[in-house]
Amino acid sequence: MDPIAHTLVGAALAKSGLEKRSGYASLALVLGANLPDIDGLTYFVSGDLGLYFRRGWTHGLLAIATGPFVLAGALSLLARLRGHGRARFGPLVWLSLLALATHPALDWFNNYGMRWLMPLDGRWSYGDAVFIVDPWIWLVLGGSLFLAASHGVVRLIVWILGAMAASFIVIAIVPGLLPWKLLFVAGLLVVVMLRANKLPRTPVGSEKLARGAITFVAIYVLSMVALSTAAHRWALAHLRTQGVIVEKLMVGPAPVSPFTRDVVFSTPSSYRYGTLTIGPEMRLELSAESLPRNQDSPLVARALRAPEVKGFAVWARFPWAEVDEEERGYRITLRDARYARDRESSGFGTAVVFLRD
Repeated sequence: MDPIAHTLVGAALAKSGLEKRSGYASLALVLGANLPDIDGLTYFVSGDLGLYFRRGWTHGLLAIATGPFVLAGALSLLARLRGHGRARFGPLVWLSLLALATHPALDWFNNYGMRWLMPLDGRWSYGDAVFIVDPWIWLVLGGSLFLAASHGVVRLIVWILGAMAASFIVIAIVPGLLPWKLLFVAGLLVVVMLRANKLPRTPVGSEKLARGAITFVAIYVLSMVALSTAAHRWALAHLRTQGVIVEKLMVGPAPVSPFTRDVVFSTPSSYRYGTLTIGPEMRLELSAESLPRNQDSPLVARALRAPEVKGFAVWARFPWAEVDEEERGYRITLRDARYARDRESSGFGTAVVFLRD
């Protein structure tokens, strides 16, 4: 998930009453909820190195088991240096463990994937249930935290700016889906009305609200897993009844709408993709276009072995390529059909290799 969602989870856990367990408890929960993303620093070296390390070493079970002791130790040392005696190592360890565990769990739910057993096993696992940027998680967790922690002019302004940014992403960037966008705005208005009525009125009420928000998000995410599983089974059965040979199928989440699924599947010769609408009657609409499944062709296979795309080769789930002959060799454009389906796309999910004759 995105860093905002991870931060909101850690902060909501703190406001649920866990911040009372020790000094620096809130910091342990918020930092722990984000700590596995330290592997994102590799992107500053190169994008391909980022793909190679992403969702691996720092997200695997080994890191989740050892990370809490490192984080708790660092916070205990910081407390001692600052003369704050309330920070207790034991509670900070299990608080850090709780926060750290939420991170790979949430990351697994989207279609980017997770490598749980790194560095022992590099195989990817995909939940394909919740979009990587989910406005409903933002709304529920962010709304509960806004009601509990927006007192004071500066904090209120920060929260308002955050809500404006979230609204812009949902309304302006994602095309269509007007009913869902109106529902999101209605949710924001409900939060504003509660704030105007000064609810919740007590610290205990704030804790209950945070617990309720966490429970709602947990139920929502698990419901999306069940919905995605059912959609996957239906899509596979539907395609097979149409005589399509499906070798690998993704029925993944789409932005904003929980009842829309992004479909990608491989046949022996190509990738197909489309949109599945979940309702009383399932409806699968496939694009008329297909993408070449040509990763086994000699030039493409050679390109995928190139050291400059080592990360892409490890990360790609549905790799396809375009081969352009140039004066001194070949230009191979590699793409992953999860994120790059346009032959002109050059952004995320794309890599380029130049091969000499």
